[in-house]
Amino acid sequence: MSEGGCGMGMRGSEQEQTGGAGVSRVIADFTDLGWGPVENTRHDLGIDLFLQVRDERRFDRIILMAAQVKSGPSYFGAPTSDDQGTCTGWWYAESDARHFEDWVQHALPHLLVMHDDATRTSYWAHVTKEAVQSTGDGFKIHVPIHQKVEPSSRDTLLEVATSAKQQPVLQGTSFAAGARAVAPGRALRHALLTPRLIAPHRNTSFERTLAPEEAIALVTQGRVQDLKWYIEKGSNPQLAGADSRSRLWEWRFFSAYHDAVVDSNFQPLLDLARDACPAPPTPGERKRKPEQTHRIAASVVTGAAFLTATERLEEAEALLEAAGEDLLPIDQAWVLIHRAIVMSEQGDLDTSRRLAAEAQRSVALDLDDVTATAIGASAADFLFRTSGLEAKDLGATMTAVDTAASWWRSQTVAWALEEHEEKAFRAWGECEDPGTWPSEEAQNRLLSAWLSASLAGTRGPAAAALAQHARHEVIQHEAAWRNDAAVELSVQHSQPGQVPTGPHARGLEDTLDELRRYGCTKTLQIAVQRLWAAGPASPVQAAVQRSVTAPWTHTNAPTKLALLRHAGDLLPPELADQAGRHCLALLADPAPFAQRVRPTFSIDHYAHRALWRVLPAATDAFHAEAADMLLRILPDRPGEPAETDLINLATLLRPSAVAAFSDHLRAAATGHSNPSMSAALLGVLIASGDSTAEAELLRRTEAGDIDAIGEVRSPADLSPSAGQRVIDLAETHCQQQLDDAHQNSWGLGGWDWARLLALCNFFFPEHARWDSVIDIVLDPQVAQEHKAGAVRALTTRADQLPAPAATRLRAGFETGLPRIRGVAGLIGEAGDLTEAAFALGLALGAIDSTTALHRILTWLRGSASQRRSAAHLVTALSHHTDDPVIQGTLVALTGDPQYQVRAAAAFSLTRGLQENPTPAVEAAIATAAHEPGCRVPLAIAHALDHLSALETHRTLRNALRQHMSALVRSAATPTSSPPSTTNTPHPATTP
Repeated sequence: MSEGGCGMGMRGSEQEQTGGAGVSRVIADFTDLGWGPVENTRHDLGIDLFLQVRDERRFDRIILMAAQVKSGPSYFGAPTSDDQGTCTGWWYAESDARHFEDWVQHALPHLLVMHDDATRTSYWAHVTKEAVQSTGDGFKIHVPIHQKVEPSSRDTLLEVATSAKQQPVLQGTSFAAGARAVAPGRALRHALLTPRLIAPHRNTSFERTLAPEEAIALVTQGRVQDLKWYIEKGSNPQLAGADSRSRLWEWRFFSAYHDAVVDSNFQPLLDLARDACPAPPTPGERKRKPEQTHRIAASVVTGAAFLTATERLEEAEALLEAAGEDLLPIDQAWVLIHRAIVMSEQGDLDTSRRLAAEAQRSVALDLDDVTATAIGASAADFLFRTSGLEAKDLGATMTAVDTAASWWRSQTVAWALEEHEEKAFRAWGECEDPGTWPSEEAQNRLLSAWLSASLAGTRGPAAAALAQHARHEVIQHEAAWRNDAAVELSVQHSQPGQVPTGPHARGLEDTLDELRRYGCTKTLQIAVQRLWAAGPASPVQAAVQRSVTAPWTHTNAPTKLALLRHAGDLLPPELADQAGRHCLALLADPAPFAQRVRPTFSIDHYAHRALWRVLPAATDAFHAEAADMLLRILPDRPGEPAETDLINLATLLRPSAVAAFSDHLRAAATGHSNPSMSAALLGVLIASGDSTAEAELLRRTEAGDIDAIGEVRSPADLSPSAGQRVIDLAETHCQQQLDDAHQNSWGLGGWDWARLLALCNFFFPEHARWDSVIDIVLDPQVAQEHKAGAVRALTTRADQLPAPAATRLRAGFETGLPRIRGVAGLIGEAGDLTEAAFALGLALGAIDSTTALHRILTWLRGSASQRRSAAHLVTALSHHTDDPVIQGTLVALTGDPQYQVRAAAAFSLTRGLQENPTPAVEAAIATAAHEPGCRVPLAIAHALDHLSALETHRTLRNALRQHMSALVRSAATPTSSPPSTTNTPHPATTP
C-alpha cells in the first residue's frame, strides 16, 4: 500500500484538534444541562452548534439557539480584572466585523462560548449589539468569568433563549376569534383563561357550527343566551346533546363545565377530571400525548377552582396532585399556581411560594402564549402578596400583571358597570329603586371576569369582580324581597324578625356566603350592617351560621370575624358558644392562628370585637369560660388599647354567669393597677349583686375616684357628700371647658362633664350648680360634643328643673325655634344638636308640638342625613302621643322607607303607649315589632325598658323575647337595675 493511498500518513493540525475537542466538550456541557446540542458540520455559517432549549424537566421548549465555540489558550489572552486584581473575564476580539454582524443580526439568539481546555470549563456571552464594542480596528465582546455552561446558569441562559421570541399580535383579533386563532392543542386552555380569542364575535352570525372549544369559551364569557341562539339558528345539535356519553372528550368537558358554571353543579366536572388523571406510570411507559396533558390540566384546574371556591381545600389538593408531574410546561405551571393557592389557604406558606416560583419559571419561555403570561402574572402577584414588606418589588409585579388577560377582564368589568350605571340612572329617573331593573347580561359579564381570573389563579381580581357582582345582587334581591315582603307582611308571624324565605332571601344568603369565602370584607360589612338593621336579617343569620363551621383560611379569616362582629347576636346558643371559643382561643394564644392563616390584621383587635357581639347570644356556661379567660390574661395585657378591650369584655359578661368567680374578680379588681379596669371589674360584680364590691365602689366615690363614679349605676346611689364632691369636680371641668372654648381650644374625648353635672344636680338639688350647665348649653363657642349630652339629660327631666334654670333655658327659644348652637364638625353630625335642642324646647314647653312636627316633615323631604336628623327628633314626640295629629303622623312614619325613621317612630309610639291603644297604633307597633330586620324591634325593646307592666307591654315583651337577635331578646327582658349614668343608645342608631 502506498503512503498516500488512504491518507493514513497525514497529520491533523493542532488548531483542528483543539477546536474539535472544544466543540465536543461544549456539547457535553449543554447535554448536562438537559439541552439538545446539534453540531453544524455541513455549512460554514459562523455557527458551530444549534441548541435545542429544554427546561429543567427536559421538556423541549420549541426554542432554538446558535453558538460559536472558541477553544484553546489563545482565546484567553486578554483577561479583565476588578480593583482587587481578581479576574472577571476575557475579551474576545476580531478585526473583521463580519462575524459580529452576522451573529447580532441572526434570527436566533447567539452565544459565543469560550472553552478552557486546562480546566475543561466553558464560558459564554450573549452576542447583542449592546454587548459588542468597537476597538477602532475591529470589534470585541466581554465573556464574564461567572457565566459558565453549567446548571447554575440555567435560568440566565433561558432568559437569553427567549429574547428573540415574538409575542403574538393581539390588536384587531376580536372579530377573528375562534378555535383556530391559536395553535392546535392550546385552544382549550385559551377558552378558559382568555376566551376573547376563542369565543366567536356576536356579529359573525349564529348560523355557524361551533367547535367545542368555542362553546366552552362562550360559557366562560357568560354568554349563555348566545349558546341558545347557536342551537336555534345554527347547525349545533351537539350543544344540546353534549353530555358524559359524547365520544369527543371536549364536548363532554363542555357539558360538565356548563353544569358547573350555569347550574352550580360541578360534580360532573370533578368526575371528568378524576377520570382524566393518569394511573401510576408503569416501567418504560412513554410520555403522554399533548392532547392528554391539555385535557388533564384543564379538567383538574377547573375542578380544583370550584372546590377551592367552596372551601373544599383537601379535595382540591388531592385533585391537583393527581394530575402528576409530567404535564407539558404551561399546563404544569397552571396546575402549580393552583396548588400554591390551595397550600397557602391551608397555611403552608413555604410550599405555596415554592410552587408559585416554579410556575413562574416554567412559563418564562412562553412569551408567545397569552395564557402563559396570564399564569405567570398570577404567580408574580401571588409571590408579591405573600412577601414581606422588605422583599416586595411593586414595579416588577405591576409589569408582570399588566397582561392581555388582565386588559380583557378589565374591559369586561367596564362593560358590565356601564350597563349597571345606565340601568341605575333610568331607575332614578323613574323614581324607582336602583335594583328594580337588574341586568342579567351585565351580571354574567362580572361572573365571567371572576371565572377567568379564578381559573388563571389571580385571586385579587377574582375577588374584586365577585364583590362588584355581589353588590348588584344584594341591591337587586333586597329590593325584590322588600316588594314581596310588603305584600305578604302579617302581624301574625309567630317569631318576630322571621318571614317566609323565598328565592330572594336565599339569593342574599348565597351572595353573603360567597363574599365571606372570597374575603370581600368591606362589601360584606356594608351588606350585613344594612340587612341586619333593615332586613331581611334571616339571610345574614344563615351566613353567619355557615361561617362558624367553615374552615379558617387566609382569605376568609377577616370576613369570618367581620360576620361575627356585625351579626354574632343572630347565632343560636350552641353556635354562639362555638364561635366564642374560637375568639377565646385567638385571644389566649394567637400564634397557631397566625401561622395558619397569615392574617394582615390585628388578631387581638378583631377577635375582641367579634367576641363582644357573640356574647349576648352565648350561654351562661360560655360567659363563665370568658370570665375565666379574662382573669387569666389580665396580668399579661397592660396598656392601651389592650386594657380598654378587656374593660369592654368585662362589662359584657352576664352577671348570672360570673357569680362563681366573684372572689377572683374582687381580688383582680382591688389589685389591678389600672383604675379604669379596677372600677369596671367592680361594676361587673355589682351587677351580679355583690354587696362587698358595691361598698368598695362607693368608698372610692367618696374619695373622688372618677373611674369609680363612672361605674355607679345611678347618681341616686351616691351619698350626699359623694354627690357634692362629684358636682364640685364636674363644675370645675365645665368652667375649664368654657375658658378653653373662648380660647378656640376644644379637647375631645373623656368625660361628658356637663351631662354628669346636670344628672347630679337633679339628684342632689341642695348642692346643685345649674349656672355652669346652662352656660355650657347656651354658649355658642362650646363644641356641640360638649353640650349635646347635657341637653338630652335636661330634656328627660325638664319637669324637675328649678324655675330660674328653666327660665334661663327658655331664653334659647325666644323665636319659637331653638337658638342653641355650638362649634360643629369635630365629631358626629351637625344635625345632632339641632334635634336635641328641639326636643329640649318641647320638654320645656318653649316649642309647641306643631312646630316640631313641621320641622320633622320638612327634614323628611330632604337628604338622607336630614331624614336621619328627623328620626332623632321624632323620638322627642313620645310625650305627645295623646295628640291625634302626632299619633297619626307617628303611625305613618312606622312605614317610612328609611329604617332609622321607622325605628324612631316605633320608639315614640311605644314609649307613649297607654292601656287600650287605638287599633291603628296597636297594629303599627305590632307590625314594627315583627319587622324582618333588627333595628326597629330593638328600638321598641328599648322603649319598653322600665315602662309600667301593662298587658300591652307584656305582650310586646313576650313577642320580642322570641326574636332572632340576642340583642333584641336581651333588651326586651326587664332588669331590676336602674339605668346607669352612661348615655342610653338612641333608638335610631343602636346597637
